[in-house]
Amino acid sequence: MRLAVLLPLGVLVLLAGSARAARVTYSTGPFAVYCTSSGQLCDPPETLTVVATAPRARITRIEYDAPDAHCSSGRLHVAVDGREVARMRYVAARERTTLRRRINLRAGTHVFAFRFEGRTGGCNVGAVVSWGGTITLVGRG
Repeated sequence: MRLAVLLPLGVLVLLAGSARAARVTYSTGPFAVYCTSSGQLCDPPETLTVVATAPRARITRIEYDAPDAHCSSGRLHVAVDGREVARMRYVAARERTTLRRRINLRAGTHVFAFRFEGRTGGCNVGAVVSWGGTITLVGRG
């Protein structure tokens, strides 16, 4: 059996075990990011650190739930270890977007970074000031 162990500070450890990989889920919980950048792509990113001890761990689904407070639409850019791997679809307040893509992870520490790209409309007049929500990673450990 494989186990997922949650540690403080957003660290997920995937432990090796039997031949059948166990399902693992990790969530940021509700968060908010206040942008230090100008324009539609917000910095700093929201990050999650994943520590995989299994030789072939993988993330198969990423979900982003936009909060009620979103007053304009936007989408997430997803990077793993500094390399952008996907862009999710645009969502508005109270919507969910799901990215179904296999992201293979070798044993070791990996950093997922999520940057929000806004779109003019609602309260967005050309720049993202803040964003937030909940991000969930689902996979096999």
